[in-house]
This record gives sequence, structure tokens and C-alpha cells, in this order.
Amino acid sequence: MTIRPMTAADIPAGMRLRELAGWNQTEQDWQRFLKMAPSGCFVACVDGRVRGTVTTLDFEKRLGWVSMVLVDPEYRRQGMGTRLLEAGVSALESAGVETVKLDATSMGRTVYLQRGFVDEYGIERWDGVSRATKGAGFPIMKRADLTRVCDWDRAVFGADRSRLLESLWEENPRYSAVAYQGGEIAGYVLGRAGARAHYLGPWVAKPDTGIAEELVREFLYRVANEPVFVDICQTRPDAGTLVRRMGFQFQRSLTRMYRGPNHYPGEPAWVHGIAGPELG
Repeated sequence: MTIRPMTAADIPAGMRLRELAGWNQTEQDWQRFLKMAPSGCFVACVDGRVRGTVTTLDFEKRLGWVSMVLVDPEYRRQGMGTRLLEAGVSALESAGVETVKLDATSMGRTVYLQRGFVDEYGIERWDGVSRATKGAGFPIMKRADLTRVCDWDRAVFGADRSRLLESLWEENPRYSAVAYQGGEIAGYVLGRAGARAHYLGPWVAKPDTGIAEELVREFLYRVANEPVFVDICQTRPDAGTLVRRMGFQFQRSLTRMYRGPNHYPGEPAWVHGIAGPELG
């Protein structure tokens, strides 16, 4: 087994592993990783063939993300996933990233605890088919709105993730909406296409304003009668209540974990839905 940097030529192999795992990513997602972190994505090869992947993202050196740890089923339980994880963490820490984060499955959490990660908060995957027949009337986000959203989001997320938000918006603006109160941003939503379902997130709103419900209704109206995934933060129990009321069902639990000081936790109480386990 050898580990080397991932290139665009490896995307078909990544898609094969993604399909075997039943995940939702598309080729555009892999391209996003390679564009945002060209030296932070790796593949594990056996006899010259890609059998595993890992990706990373660096947000302002304050925090970094490790994700897309995928291993061919034929090569699991042989240490490949651990070596890929270590390659991703090492790349971030060598680049001076202060805190490394990831979203762990229940099985993966034990491995991460052994490597110095600790729990931050819980996340729940919910899925359903949008039955929305009416939206909240929000228009699609404009470029000027996006600029304001990126500035506002820095305090919410804990670091500047403008490149990520811009990438999501540019890929498909139709998922986007922003809400204002008194001339100031009160919340926003973005999304992306997936191999299995539309993905709702990030979904962020000031608590106890009613904005979160308006934003999710607008999103669901735009993808009416189509499947949707959303990963909600358990810091916002009302988010689960909202999506359950809209006919969604609980699918699985994840745990957001971190290694390092976590000096910039952001405002998780404002985050109803994350950008994705692979994006933060």
C-alpha cells in the first residue's frame, strides 16, 4: 500500500468508492476538494489501483476538516483507513492548522478517540421527500447578498469559509436564500445536488426568530417532490422538530469531534443544518 496526493484523474476511482459506500457526493464535490485543497487530498493504492481516499479543507488555519475517508470493502480492517486519516491530519497540522475537526460515525468515533479527538456535539442525518407546496417568498441569493453572508458566517462557523460558500452558490444558486431583519442578516440557506438526494445545508439562522422554518420551507419548495438529506445539529433540537413535522425521518447519528484547542467554536446554537459531514 502506498499513499500519494489525489489528482483529477483519480475522481472516477473516488466515485467508485463513494458508490460502494452508498454516499451522496458527486464529481463536483471531488473537484471542489481538489480546487480548495490540492495538496491536502490523498489516495491509497495497492498494485497501482486506488483503494482508499481522504480529503481535507483548511479554514483560515483556525481549523481544518478531515473527511471522505473511504476504503474499498475488500481492503477494510487492514489499517488503510487509519493511515489515510493520519495522512489528512498530518497535512493539516504540518500546514499550521490549529484545530482539526471531523464528523464521526459511531464506529469511527472509537478510533478517533484513541487519536486525541474529543466530542463537541451531536449531529443527526434526516431524509425525506419534499412535500412543500408553498415557499416563504425569498428570492435566490445575489452576489451582493453572498458577500454579506460570507462576512456574517465567519462568526457563526468560527473561521472564514468564504471559498466554500462561494463554491456552493456558484455551482447552483437556486438552492440559496437569505433572510434579513432590520436590514441585518438573520439567516441563510445553501445546498447542492447529490447522487442520491438534494443536500440542504448549511442552514443557519438566529435562534427564536422563526427564520429557520421560513428558510427550510423555501428550500423544500424549490425541490418539491424530490428526495432531500439534511444533517442537523443537536445544539438546535427545534431543527429536528421542524424537519419531522415536514415528513422527514431520522436516519443516523454522527458526532462532531476535534483535536486541538478549539479556540474558535463559532456559534453552534445558530446552526440548524451543517454544510455536510465532509465540509463542516
